[in-house]
Amino acid sequence: MTFANAAELVRLLLRQSDRQPIRAVGAADLKPYEPGVVRSLRNRGILVEREDLRDDGAAVFQIVDDGLVVVDPETGECERYEDALDVQTFDIDIAALCRAIREQSGLGGPGPTALSVRVWRLGRHEGHNRAAEVCLVRRLREDTAQEIVDHVRGAIDDEAPVALISLGNSDLPTGIARQLEPMRMTVVRAEDLLRDDPALPFALELGRIRVPTGPKASDARLQIDRIGRRMIFEGIELDVEPRDFDAFVMLAEEAVAAGGWVPKDSLAATLQASTGRESNPEQVDRCLNRLRDVFRKNTRLNAVPSNGFIERKSKVGARLALASSEIAFIA
Repeated sequence: MTFANAAELVRLLLRQSDRQPIRAVGAADLKPYEPGVVRSLRNRGILVEREDLRDDGAAVFQIVDDGLVVVDPETGECERYEDALDVQTFDIDIAALCRAIREQSGLGGPGPTALSVRVWRLGRHEGHNRAAEVCLVRRLREDTAQEIVDHVRGAIDDEAPVALISLGNSDLPTGIARQLEPMRMTVVRAEDLLRDDPALPFALELGRIRVPTGPKASDARLQIDRIGRRMIFEGIELDVEPRDFDAFVMLAEEAVAAGGWVPKDSLAATLQASTGRESNPEQVDRCLNRLRDVFRKNTRLNAVPSNGFIERKSKVGARLALASSEIAFIA
């Protein structure tokens, strides 16, 4: 028999954990998965068998191995049904789930800790000179979003960037979505971060998260308005082609976060997403040249370097040659 892989089982647990009010799976739902994997989840305490089959007033029910035993309390007569999968249920222990994600994702710092019934602080992710607090979030919906944001900011320092890992799809009202960036918070689905590593089925690829840098001083040399898709340099609004805007934002985010290089393939993927057309290295080169010209050809700007503030390195990528203190993201 061929079993479904462990990653699909983890996705099932994540989706079910986002349900309200019942966070559980039936034994029939677990049948497609390798028994050893299911057993390891029970041993970890992530799956806890629900013992709610005491009796129905006329009979006593018990699960023995994979069978259902029905006992008549008056006569003691037993009747066994070989397939108990339709009645056996396992609750998902959210605390144990958080511990597994924290451990396999290599998180440090405080956690896992429940901040509310919907929010768990998993810990701190650090890498490439970046750090962000990571929270697991249940039921991130329009009617709960403000409460969740308030709980997170009530427990975690206002200056700390925060990644909200949603167990399911999120539905954020525009007002809340606009709050997140200035508060240095971002939302991403847990399923989208899973590594699909059989040895570490709960591991999340947290390095893929780009946490907003939040607002800085209003007199920052370069200000970027993601929502309005505007770039303002030294008080002058620049004329950036729509297809190039997201690539420039990526360069600016890296400049603020670590001052490092953005790989060429990352820029290509961003350019492709912006245009809806397949990108290639030559198109990336042309995009970078256009961005350089945004600065170089603006007659209102003074002392623009020949590289237009965008450095390039063969076979590596590009970076924005501005200090993080000179860059601000505005809501």
